[in-house]
Formats: sequence, structure tokens, C-alpha cells
Amino acid sequence: MHSLRRDGDGFEICSVPNTYDSHMPLPLSRPRTQRCAQVNYSSWKRFVEGRKSSVRDMAQPLLDSWHRCMDMGVDPAPRSCWDFLPMDQIKPFTNTLDKICGEIESTAYRAIKDKGLLITITNADGRVARTCGDLNVLRKADSLNFGPGANWAETSVGTNAIGTALITGRPMQVFGAEHFCRSHHSWNCTAAPILDPRGNIWGCFDVSGPANSDHSTALELVIQAVRALEQNLSRLYCSKLEGQMTSLFSSMFNSVMTGVLFLDKNGRVTSANNIAELLLSREGTTLRGRNAEDFFDLAPYLAKAKHASLVEPVTIKCRVKPNLFIRAMPTFNASGTWLDTIITVSETQHVRHYALSAEKTSRKKESPKGFEHVLHASPAMRQVIQQAANAARTPSTVLLLGESGTGKELFARGIHQAGPRAKHPFVAVNCGAFSGELVQSELFGYREGAFTGAAKRGRVGKFQKADKGVLFLDEVSEMPLTQQVNLLRALEERAVVPVGGTTPLPVDVKIVAATNKDLKELVRQGYFREDLYYRLNVVSIVIPPLADRDGDISLLANHHLERLCTSFDIPCPAITPEAMEILNAHDWPGNVRELINCLEYAANNLSGPQLTPEHLPVYLQEKAPKQAQGEQASNKDDGFLLTQREAKAIREALDYHQGNISKTAKALGIGRNTLYAKMQRYDIQP
Repeated sequence: MHSLRRDGDGFEICSVPNTYDSHMPLPLSRPRTQRCAQVNYSSWKRFVEGRKSSVRDMAQPLLDSWHRCMDMGVDPAPRSCWDFLPMDQIKPFTNTLDKICGEIESTAYRAIKDKGLLITITNADGRVARTCGDLNVLRKADSLNFGPGANWAETSVGTNAIGTALITGRPMQVFGAEHFCRSHHSWNCTAAPILDPRGNIWGCFDVSGPANSDHSTALELVIQAVRALEQNLSRLYCSKLEGQMTSLFSSMFNSVMTGVLFLDKNGRVTSANNIAELLLSREGTTLRGRNAEDFFDLAPYLAKAKHASLVEPVTIKCRVKPNLFIRAMPTFNASGTWLDTIITVSETQHVRHYALSAEKTSRKKESPKGFEHVLHASPAMRQVIQQAANAARTPSTVLLLGESGTGKELFARGIHQAGPRAKHPFVAVNCGAFSGELVQSELFGYREGAFTGAAKRGRVGKFQKADKGVLFLDEVSEMPLTQQVNLLRALEERAVVPVGGTTPLPVDVKIVAATNKDLKELVRQGYFREDLYYRLNVVSIVIPPLADRDGDISLLANHHLERLCTSFDIPCPAITPEAMEILNAHDWPGNVRELINCLEYAANNLSGPQLTPEHLPVYLQEKAPKQAQGEQASNKDDGFLLTQREAKAIREALDYHQGNISKTAKALGIGRNTLYAKMQRYDIQP
């Protein structure tokens, strides 16, 4: 769903389900002659009072809307809109509208001028973003609080052209007593949703006015305005996309680990990325404008390049560094004319022939869908992820068990994304965050007047919000014993009864519960219902603690240190072997959460290009292996020996990887540019 909201300066983009096709027949199109509402006040009154009402002549979309309003508990009595949003929260959205509105709004205003009408543009949530029209009509609208920031969705003011068009995704007209709220019966309104280039609803355009105004051409005007706005929105979208693609190409061009050059037809270098400059040019010089023949033997390539049939790259020799692997390929336009040449430069790859262990081979497998962000290398974690991915396919209840900080919510979200409910809501509830009196109202909602302090219109509970999706019950062991029976009933009946209500409301949710407690022991002690335990314990998944995840500590440490340094906008250092040994030796009772906190502590104490044991929290240093402590003290006392060890490590790594800079840098945990700088400092030749 997408939305427009007025802050006086611009509009903000949000999203809504796409249900409207601008080419489909208009469901409620009206003739150009004036007409009355399809129902009268008497029929409306009988309906809202719950009595039998003759509304058979009423259009089905409007009747459906009335029923929705009754189900949501919308107050039909005379009232003004009470729900407003500060306009400064949606400034990006109004900026977008300013860019696409152009002459559309002024043209529409000229069409309604002196007809007793006003134009309104809202977001897809029904927030009024902009209004214009005859002064006397604007004053009448003010009496209904029909102004910037007001919520004109069905949930707020009942059936109306704006709110109902946004729900159905189709153009709507609502006249007189067709409105659900009595205060709007003197108004007629016409609205249609505005679609973005992806087909999602972006906003709504409305023409409204008193019932005695001229509404004969309102529908035609609304449709024309909406289509014009959609065209301008598409142009803006394409313009932004072009800019993003240009920026993306530039970023990719300079971030790939392969050198890339572009040559014109005369063999001159027109562009080169950073890696190409590093591999081919001397310090302080540039490749741009140079003749490519100075670097490459282009003869084999030129013999083939002038033929559009050439689709495979041609391998050529490098004159300045014969050990580099060079390939050239021409580009052609649609007519087959040769345009320019792309050259890639990379280091020769030496393949070491050795058997990969089953564990290393399995690490290369991609994680199942939904669990891509659960970093792991250990077989134990891989097995648990696969178990969770399998459980995501069915509607069965899942119980996640594990110590605090093991990532139970991350698994719950993975189960949501990996299953057929991924496009529906994921709602998380901390069962230990509410008092016993509030648990039922939070989970099941409540009706208006259910208890002292209840919201005037009641509230929808978490079960209903998660309908068709996944409801995550975190810390389920903390739910008060007196309220556990209500949860059990909801799970068994797949229906909830709001506080103050009597009618069960069916819900379709997949339950994922989580706890760091031993539920079976709590059952034995009488703190947790046994029947609820067995209802939750359908598919139990035990997430291993970090101490049992062999090989994961180093992987997680490097990842989270890089993430933290990026967010702090500081250079990311390499973790020294001594510091990594300390991290691997710790038992991590706080699991991944504790590891991240330690790395954040270290990031705030960095003083150089490496993260050493002295940067870690004191309690980790105290538990450090004696060898690491001794080397740390030696490093502090003798800087010269430290440089000797660093140079030796670089030479050994280069020798092991047969001079391959990329593999050597990766093995040492530093960047290629950093490795080149250290090699130059220690006078090391590849």
C-alpha cells in the first residue's frame, strides 16, 4: 500500500495492497445527471441500530463497507474526525507530490470552481494531505475537521469515498445517507486511488461537496486527474531509478576485486576503476588517457574485435606485469557497430589441489530462504536452521527453546519469511511485558467501554493483527498462570473473544512461541499449564548456545565488528590472532548478544588498525590464555619485534598463497590496499 500525507510542504510514500486496474469497468460510475443516495435516513438508522433494514438496492461495495464499519465498532453518531497526524512527519511525501502535481491540481480546481465543491488529496491511509475549493465549502468542511492530517479512512469516519476507495482499490462514489456516519449525510463525495508504477496504491484523489452541489462530472474529473498524476509519478520514478542505477554502477565499478578499463575505438583508456589503477599504474599516475598498447598486446584482440559475431572475451598478454590475467571484449550497438572495448585485469589464480573436508564443503551451501541473516558455519546451527525451514512450510505451532541471546526472534522471523505466510503480518508479543490484567486485552483486543480507561473505539488485539500471518509469543513462560487458559482456548478454537465482547472472531495464525526457561520443570512446579505446554510443544526447536557452535565465534566477530564500525563511521580493524583466541576461549553465557556488546566495547577503544586483546573488556582479558597475555605484554614492550612478526606473517602468507594478493589479504584479515601499503613499508616483493 502507498500513502500521501500533508505536512504543508510535501508527501510521504507508504504501501497498500493493489486491487485497482485503471482499465477495469468503473463499479459505481454515475450518470452525468444529478441523483440521490440509494438509501434513506430511515433505512440507515435501522441498520446501525441492528434492526432489519431494506438496503437491497444499495450497491454491494457500499453494503460491504457498512458491515466492515459495524465489525470495527465505528461510531455512526454525529461526530467530527478526531484522529490527526502532525504534518511534519510526512514531509518527504509532500515533496514528492509537489514534483508530480504540476498543473493537475490547478486544472482540476478550474473545473470545480463555483460548483460548491472541493478537491482533496490523501495518503493511502486516508490522511488528508491537501485541499482546495470554494471558500464556503472549505468552511463547511472545517466543521467536520476535514483538513490536513485528518484520518479519513473507514476505521476513523466510516464509509466514505476516500476510505472505501482505498480499501477496495477502486473508484467510489458515496452520496448522502450512504455514508456510515450521520454527520456526513449532507455530503456527496467521489474518489479514486492513485497507483504507483508497481501497481500499488500511492494515494487518493477526491472531489466532495454538499449534496445540493453540482456532482454531475465529478467521477470523470477524478479519473482524469488520477491518470495524469500516475503518469507524472511514473516519470519521476523512472528518473530516480536512472539516478540510482548510475550510482549503483559507479559503486560496483569501483568496489569489485577485478580491474576494469574502458577503451575507445582508438585504444585510449577512457575510464579505469581503483583496482586497475593499483595493478597497472605507478603511484601518482593515472591510466585515463593512456594508450592501451603501452600495457597490453592488443593484436590478437583487434584481429577479432571488428566482427559483431564476437561474443566471447579474448585473452591477451600484459606487457608490464606478465603474471596478470587480462581479457578484452568489444561492445556493439543494436546495428552491430563496434563501440568500445572492456578490459578486465585480475591476478592469476593458482589452484591448490587438496580435498575439502565434508564440513568445509557444507559451509558453502546457501542458507534456506528466510534464514540468510543467521550467520553460521557450525554443523549444529546448520541442522537447526534446516529444521526451522522445514517447520515454516506448515501451519503447525513451533516452540523455540534456547538461552537468552541465542537469536530466538531472528529464528521466528526466519520461519515467517521462509513459509507461505511471508506476505502477511509478523506480530511479536513479549508475554512478560504485560501485567495479568492487560494480557487478555493485548492479545485479543477489547470493545468500546470494556473497562475504565479503554480507548473510545476499542482496540484490535495481536491475534487479529497477525491474521493470515505469524504471531511470535516471546517469553511465553512469563505469561501469568491465570491468563494461560485464555491463550489455550484461542489456540484450540482458532478464534478470539475481545474483552467486553461475546462473539468469537475466527483468526488464522501460525504460532511461534519462545522461552529460555525449562517449561517442563515449570509445569512440574505448577507455574505453567500442562495442557498449554503440550499445545505449544508441537514442533520444538532447540537453538544451540554460542559456546556449542564450533567455528561461529570468529565468523560472527568479524561480521559484527565490521557492522559496528560502519555504523560508527570509523575504519574497521583486523582482529589479531591473540584477540581472536581470547574470543574463542570464552564460554559466552550471554551468547551472541554478549559477543556483540564486547565488540562494541572494543570498537569504542580502538587506537590503531588492529583490534588487540587490550581493546577487549577487562573480564575477557583476565580469562585470556597465558600465551596471548604474554605476547600482548611483549608487543607493548618491544614495538620493533611486533613489526618483525608482522612482516614475517605477510611473507609466509604470500608464500603459502603463491603470491596471490587477494587470497593473502583475505587470509591476513586486511584489505588489498592495506596489504600493498605494508608490503611497500617492509620492502616485500610478491
